[in-house]
Amino acid sequence: MVVAAPEEATDRRRELIGIACVLISALALSLKGILAKFIFAEGVDVATLLAIRYTLTLPMLVVVALWLKGGATALRMPWRDFGLGAVGGLIGYYVAGLLDFTALEMIDVSVERVLLFSFPVFVLLLDGLRRRRPPPRRQILALILAEAGIIMVMGVTDPAIFFANLEGGLFAIASAFAFAIYFMMNQSLGPRLGSARMALAAVAGATLGIDLHFVAFASFDSLAMSGTAWLLIVAMAIFCSVVPFLLVTEGIRRVGAARSALISTVGPVATLGLAALVLDEVLTFEQLAGAGLVIGSVMALEGRLPRWRRKA
Repeated sequence: MVVAAPEEATDRRRELIGIACVLISALALSLKGILAKFIFAEGVDVATLLAIRYTLTLPMLVVVALWLKGGATALRMPWRDFGLGAVGGLIGYYVAGLLDFTALEMIDVSVERVLLFSFPVFVLLLDGLRRRRPPPRRQILALILAEAGIIMVMGVTDPAIFFANLEGGLFAIASAFAFAIYFMMNQSLGPRLGSARMALAAVAGATLGIDLHFVAFASFDSLAMSGTAWLLIVAMAIFCSVVPFLLVTEGIRRVGAARSALISTVGPVATLGLAALVLDEVLTFEQLAGAGLVIGSVMALEGRLPRWRRKA
């Protein structure tokens, strides 16, 4: 009988904990669209939902970051870096968030989640423009298959389904594009700032943007919501913002970014299942095939996304 060395057992335990962290994070994020549908059913508009969500998320993230880093000193950063991170948050969370939740008001959660998951496609396209050269042929094939899957998810062969999904689908695709811009900025700033400081700067920028948006375009009367709506938004802030951030950070530390990204592809699949179970959303065979094509293509791209780092 062969007994595993203590070091091997420790490494295996570390790996399993990391995988579990990433899986739970992906499953928690898959709840976002489901909760949003229930919140909208309570009469809450997009601006109010996002304003409350981020206003609650920011202080909770501060507490988590202080706990992870052991004090405020470790969270200090140059004002220039904080400003760049905040601009990234404005793009990746405020702009992308508004587009994302507007899409959720118009189309099914399952369709929106798959379209939003296509953001690595835009990362590669943006990187190709930045480098002024096309991606490798293998990645171009994955991009073409992903684009074909997006069109299939929108139901291109059935005019009724396609036009019902068209406007909301365009909002979801625009949200994926905005998040791709944030991803590129994160790749540049993240290694220098670290995940905790980058997340704080980004969420601070997003919170400022959405709160100003709320003051400019919404009414404070909209805060007079039902107790159910408040509970759902608090749950979204905790389980779809703070918990995923904490767990995915720990998961990446234990198993690496590439494996974490690959494991996270369970998210859209979980959303499809939850949407069918909880919201009775039913996709056609063509849409399911398109979703499989998008997820498979993104899995082929994950771990090979370009890194955008500043030269010394």
